Amino acid sequence: MKVAVYTLTRDRLKYTQHCFETLQKRAGCAYDHFVLDNGSADGTQDWLRRNVGLFKHIHLLNENVGISAGSNRAIEMIQHSDAYDLIIKMDNDCEVISENMIGQMVEIFSDVQKFSARFVLSPRVEGIVNQPTRARYTTLGGRRVGITGIVGGLFLVASAAVLCTYRYDENLPLAWGQDDMFCKWFKSQGGEVGYVEGLVVNHFETTGGQAERYPDYFKRKWAEEKRE
Repeated sequence: MKVAVYTLTRDRLKYTQHCFETLQKRAGCAYDHFVLDNGSADGTQDWLRRNVGLFKHIHLLNENVGISAGSNRAIEMIQHSDAYDLIIKMDNDCEVISENMIGQMVEIFSDVQKFSARFVLSPRVEGIVNQPTRARYTTLGGRRVGITGIVGGLFLVASAAVLCTYRYDENLPLAWGQDDMFCKWFKSQGGEVGYVEGLVVNHFETTGGQAERYPDYFKRKWAEEKRE
């Protein structure tokens, strides 16, 4: 399978560097990384330019267009670049813990390839207060998967056909993650979402820890999340 990963960045350069380092170290197979920067002003864009060879494509914006518009643009970059089988949405505060992370995800989707458009998966996410309730468990590619009502976007894995069909709502507040809307749409198409229990990523430093480290960033972020 050919895999594309996309990440939206905005400030918090140390998190981006740590995220990308853990992915490169523990991916376990080849992938193309697409990065869209939402108007960072902390040196992130300069760092991306200096390390352009690590990525398939980077797109640097002068202003923040938000998570929804940024995701749509990133997926369009992927569509116009090559034919991919899997797309992974990875947030820049994700810490990849399990070894061979992408390799194992490829094995799961390869094993259920005929049905791959029926599933959107994530590794188990540590560093969050409330784990989504598992409605039931199933086995995919020999791994135990907890089926839930929603999976978060920290490390979301889907067939390219699924993510290239969906369009994120650009009328939402800039910082709103809209994972619930995506999952609701996907389930309306007959799909299921869940967590691969044996694979782990970490929400690095948790939201509380991040807010302590970057108070100005989060003050701005929370203001952008307010509904009009």
